[in-house]
Amino acid sequence: MLQTSALPSFSAGGIVPDVMLLVVISWSLLRGARAALPLALGGGLLLDLLSGGPFGAATVSLVLTSLVMGLEQLNLFRDSVWLPLLAGILATMLYNGGYLIMLAVFGRAVRWLPTVQQVILPEMALNVAVMYPVFWGMRWLHRRQLVSTG
Repeated sequence: MLQTSALPSFSAGGIVPDVMLLVVISWSLLRGARAALPLALGGGLLLDLLSGGPFGAATVSLVLTSLVMGLEQLNLFRDSVWLPLLAGILATMLYNGGYLIMLAVFGRAVRWLPTVQQVILPEMALNVAVMYPVFWGMRWLHRRQLVSTG
């Protein structure tokens, strides 16, 4: 709800950070793809319900991005200070690329190059700027849950 209602008020040139994407990939990095899957499904469905795009496009894109970000091979770099930054860049490309492919599959006209230049690259910069606070918040929640269940 925050993503589609409040954040557009704080846009930078019409572009807003994709907080749902950042939350899902943070959880994927911290807990793995299996733990992040319900969050990706629920968040994607909410985005689909609140967007003007074809139903399912955000869900499929978010789930696929979460699965890639939750790969066990990334756990080798879990303690790297650069992982959230690189994950934010890669996830923004994967999510938006997947979404554009879904738009094309549903018969929507997609102008690839202008969309990359005018939407995806600025959104990537904004996501990178917001990634660390989101990741730290999710890491705090992750640690809190480990303490309460441990």
